[in-house]
Amino acid sequence: MEKPRRHFGGKICKAWTDRKENCEPGAKSVDDAEVLSLHHKIDTEPDNQQLVGQTTKKNWPDITAIILLVALIAVCWCYANSMYAVADWNLPTTYDGPYAGRDKSDILVYSAFVRAARDGHFAPFHTKFVPELGAPYGANWNDWPYLEYVPLYLIGVLARVVGIFAALNVALILWHTLAGITFYFVARYHKIDILWSFAAALAFGLASFIFSESPDHPMVALCWHVPLFLVVWRWLSDPSGIKPGSKHFWFGMAVGFLAGLLNPYYFAVFCQIVLLTAAVMLIRTHKLNHLISGLSFITATALGLVLINLSPWLYQIRSGRNQGAVVREFQWVEIYALKALDLFVPPLNHHWETFRNFAQWRAHVAILHDEGSYLGIVGTGALLLLLLSAIRAAISRNSLHLPAAAFQVLWIFLFFTTGGLNAIAAAAGFSYLRAGCRLSIVILAISLLYAADWLTRRRTRPQFSAVAAGVCCVIILFDQVPTPPSLEEKSAITRHITSDEKFVAEIESTFPEGAMVFQIPVMDFPESPLRTESSYDHLRPYLYTRHLRFSFGSMKGRPREQWQHDVEKLSLLDAVAEVKRRGFSALCVSRVGYPDGARELEQNLRLLGYNEEIQSAEGDLFCVRLQ
Repeated sequence: MEKPRRHFGGKICKAWTDRKENCEPGAKSVDDAEVLSLHHKIDTEPDNQQLVGQTTKKNWPDITAIILLVALIAVCWCYANSMYAVADWNLPTTYDGPYAGRDKSDILVYSAFVRAARDGHFAPFHTKFVPELGAPYGANWNDWPYLEYVPLYLIGVLARVVGIFAALNVALILWHTLAGITFYFVARYHKIDILWSFAAALAFGLASFIFSESPDHPMVALCWHVPLFLVVWRWLSDPSGIKPGSKHFWFGMAVGFLAGLLNPYYFAVFCQIVLLTAAVMLIRTHKLNHLISGLSFITATALGLVLINLSPWLYQIRSGRNQGAVVREFQWVEIYALKALDLFVPPLNHHWETFRNFAQWRAHVAILHDEGSYLGIVGTGALLLLLLSAIRAAISRNSLHLPAAAFQVLWIFLFFTTGGLNAIAAAAGFSYLRAGCRLSIVILAISLLYAADWLTRRRTRPQFSAVAAGVCCVIILFDQVPTPPSLEEKSAITRHITSDEKFVAEIESTFPEGAMVFQIPVMDFPESPLRTESSYDHLRPYLYTRHLRFSFGSMKGRPREQWQHDVEKLSLLDAVAEVKRRGFSALCVSRVGYPDGARELEQNLRLLGYNEEIQSAEGDLFCVRLQ
């Protein structure tokens, strides 16, 4: 008996092999019509090469859209920050040199984190001690859970190659592009038209909020994973739920774990809406899989949070908890809460004069603060569409048509608005989520996805959709991309950094390797500004030193750090003697920390015989040799 014949690369005539009959064409046991039909089916099937070609051709529109999206976001970011030459990339997009009347110096502390990560002192899952700071002991950074250790460490690794500020700039442009790409994939997964997916992804990738949080809060600007929340929330709101162990289940676990590794504001709202959705669906369907899946996702988030903070928590267990390291006063929960009006207030560097005037008016009359909640014209339209849809469904008393997205936005407002549930929690002692305005980016993501889905379901003519989406993209570019810094601003940044670099280099050329510099006025770290000096101004020399050690930078709250304040209470003669006794070789004085620019202090030091000074080019710092 002959073996069954193979056809087109190994496709076997299944009817013959199943019946174990002779595969000769004349076999009587096989119906001739069945055989002919089977041959026809095999002959007309496309081979693998044809399938690959068709799949590639089908995906080309999406590939083209992603390439265009990335290019457009990158070009807009470079324009908004005047990043054209290599020298521009080696400068931060802002820099607080001499105090400008505001405490907005987080660019300095994040630059210090990157510097420490570059040197291997700020790695995830390890204790954090920085030998160049907190002299004579070394800075202890284990009492303040930063949460975003992983991205900061990766930026530090990049800084070993390109430098601190260039690495931060690369990270910021990457945050924008990742946000746009993730949103695009989420939209396409929900079968949203490619044009509306592109427009919504562009609005999210170029969100005014991300620009506003850059570069002072780069880990808040790291919000690319927020669109993934929407996928999990939608799956949970489906009556069939998420079966434990399914692909959807493990995807939700991965999203929860990722959220736990990153910014606490985002994982807090992720867990809240997961729990609420699971509870509501349990009541409606009486199926436990909703609750099981929801609690599993929250557990995954908690696991990520515990894992990333395990090292500092273990340190605090061994050394005792430091209650004074992180102080969150209740007032800040109210001051930086989410406010409905600020969702429609454009930034001060908006392209249109009318919008700038409105922003200036708001800044002048506002008692409470905001970090850039502006949704943009397109985002505002998307939110209004969502609200109108919810109102229409409520009026018609059709609860099935009430968008789940509306309930999600409503919950965020109820919890994070001024006087909301977050304020109640803060009054009870939990005040860590003090800047509720940061949740505006989640509202933007929810609104954009709903609007894009709504427009896709309208099934309008392709020509109309193309024109409408194109108009939206043009509005996004002019509305959400801020004006670039002026030549004067760029020159000021360059001048301040050059001054600091030269100042530190002169000190290093004067003193031996490992020399310690005592910085005054004495300031606590972190988040402890003086009346005239921002919180992290003393970190500037650390960014450029190769072998000096500075007194500032160890976390406040432990008895070991109290000695600097004790020295400050002594007379100048005794204070200098104590500083010298502890091994310091120099005093570094920040003039802006003194009402008279430290002129009296400078004169008194000269009277004591300390005449060897090094002045910064900007005149805001001077260093006095003690040894």
